[in-house]
Amino acid sequence: MLKLVVFLCTFCVAAIAASFAWAGEPTAGTLSVERGKGVVMIDLRGNVLGRLTSGSLRVTDQTPNDRYSALVVGRKLTQERLGPRTVLYRGQGLRFRMVGGGYRMVARGAGISVSAVGRGVVMLDGDPRFPGDDVGIYSRDGADCSTEPENCLPMPTEQERFALEPPPAEPKPRISL
Repeated sequence: MLKLVVFLCTFCVAAIAASFAWAGEPTAGTLSVERGKGVVMIDLRGNVLGRLTSGSLRVTDQTPNDRYSALVVGRKLTQERLGPRTVLYRGQGLRFRMVGGGYRMVARGAGISVSAVGRGVVMLDGDPRFPGDDVGIYSRDGADCSTEPENCLPMPTEQERFALEPPPAEPKPRISL
């Protein structure tokens, strides 16, 4: 009887440990952009928060029938509806939030700061005014460029596309009983 109780307790502990390991796996990719100058395009299902010092922001709601919608505020803000799901915002000091749902967002201008979590595609294209001009930094591995700039890469000055997805899972050690 004691062996059965010990076996069941060991089995329960192993099951709980395995469920915590499974729950800890990331299910979405991350992107952080700071001081961006040029174009940042994000096409994802997830969440995007950011700001744009000056320029334009084109937002397409790819899931218009859900309960989520984009929120954009700023100074000298103008809105132009380009289609049933697409709005072009222009102005200064733009701040935007797209939480839940699917969005395609294209920010053009200077002072682009973005934090995104989700699955999708990203395109970065820095626009230097002169050779050696700072076009900002970015990270797609979980580093926050506003607080950890040393862990970020310079924005590319040639168009670069990549998938926003979770990092590859590391093989888990086998638990033997």
